[in-house]
Order: sequence, then C-alpha cells, then structure tokens
Amino acid sequence: MAIKYAGKTSIVYVSTSGAGSPVLVGALREFTIDNSTTDIDTTEFGASNKTSVQGFPSSNGTFTGFWASDDTTMRQASQSVDGCQLAIYPSRNAMSKYLGGPAWVDMSLRSAVDGAVGTTYNWRANGVIINQL
Repeated sequence: MAIKYAGKTSIVYVSTSGAGSPVLVGALREFTIDNSTTDIDTTEFGASNKTSVQGFPSSNGTFTGFWASDDTTMRQASQSVDGCQLAIYPSRNAMSKYLGGPAWVDMSLRSAVDGAVGTTYNWRANGVIINQL
C-alpha cells in the first residue's frame, strides 16, 4: 500500500544565485509543479482529425507564502542575473523524492486590509531538472 504524506511536511530549498548552495526557505505555504510537454501540431491538409507529436518537456510552477522582512532568500533569487538552484521536497519524511535544478524565479507581492502580506514566486527551469518524484 502506498504511503501518503501531509502537505505540512513539505520543504523548499533555494539558492540566491545560480552558483550558490540552496538553503531552506521559510514563510512558504504552498507550491505547484507543472511538468507538461509541448505539443507540436502535425495536422496535414485533408486530415480527418488533428494530429501532433510530443515536443520538449517543461518544468515550472509556483511558490506562495507570506512576506517576511528577515528572509530575503526568495527576493534575492528573483533578482539574480544567473538564476538560482532549487530543490522541492513534497515531504521531509521522504527526502529521496524531490524535484530540483537550475531555475529562474519571478516575485510578486500582494497585500489586503483583511489579510497578511502575501508573496507568489513563479519559477521555470533554466537547465536540466532532476525529477525524482
């Protein structure tokens, strides 16, 4: 029977530069990973239905959380001219299961009168991503 894990045990490591070592990032509460593959349209004139071949795989996703004035790791990663290194673990209780590698990170901040100041970080692969999920 498969072991299932609670999301509360997820952890994310990110470096502040492409050559840096990833460190544990705080103030995050959610992540997404999208490992879609592009479709290349190969439909010919006179075809009775659309056809395609598989293109390149892509890895991207998001991290969401809260703005913490003392944790600048993600903000620095989003401003790095050579990207960053990331490692995403769905559970600290299964450390052999992860996705990681070089990435680009973009940052956005949101605030509302009735909520905590929040952050969203969009990431996308910047090289070979290791997928051990």
